[in-house]
Amino acid sequence: MPVVIEGIKEVLGGLDVIDEEMRRRIVFITEPMMRKVAAKAQGYVPGNQDVLSGWAKPISSPDIKYKPFPKYDAAVARAGIGYNRGENKTFANGWKVASYVYNASRPGAIYEVAGRLNPEGRAPFTFRHEGSGTYTKKSARSRALQEYKSNNPFASQQFVAALPKVTSQPKIKDIRGGGRKTKGRLIYRAWAEDSPEIYRAVIRAVNVTAELFNKKTEIKKAA
Repeated sequence: MPVVIEGIKEVLGGLDVIDEEMRRRIVFITEPMMRKVAAKAQGYVPGNQDVLSGWAKPISSPDIKYKPFPKYDAAVARAGIGYNRGENKTFANGWKVASYVYNASRPGAIYEVAGRLNPEGRAPFTFRHEGSGTYTKKSARSRALQEYKSNNPFASQQFVAALPKVTSQPKIKDIRGGGRKTKGRLIYRAWAEDSPEIYRAVIRAVNVTAELFNKKTEIKKAA
């Protein structure tokens, strides 16, 4: 005796809308959490008196012919941090939620990541190739060493040493870590603290969507 499956049309229709439903649910749940990350990051911006005094001073000469190191201003750095919902669209191969917290000011970005590549700051010299295929350092006066053209070749080391350490992201099960590029002092610090909760919220949103989908598209069998 043949088996008739009822509800196939409803299931197929449900598959067409489940991506959109899941996207809306994730945006609804995560948006206030992402705004909290932005607000927390703004709270980590140090005051002008809390950074190296020379960084907060205005440019001394208006006639310089090069792009100067950006002057630090806590108000500018704080105003440069915010939240954006991004391009939350549904594509042919699925949905994409691109909500993000941004750090748009130059001084804020420098404070965020300075020393991430070189934790001790840039060395005051660079190795110069001597043509033999190797780099050598025979002595402090070796021609293999070339100092950077700066009035203070140790400025990078002094600058990074005066900053707090960058914060690394926590290890979360089944979530791939971002490595060095996800270390920082403002947004990345706030994200490190709040990301476990946000990931859990996303998983809950996915599970709730799946449960509602199953309830709405129950397949009945009739013989």
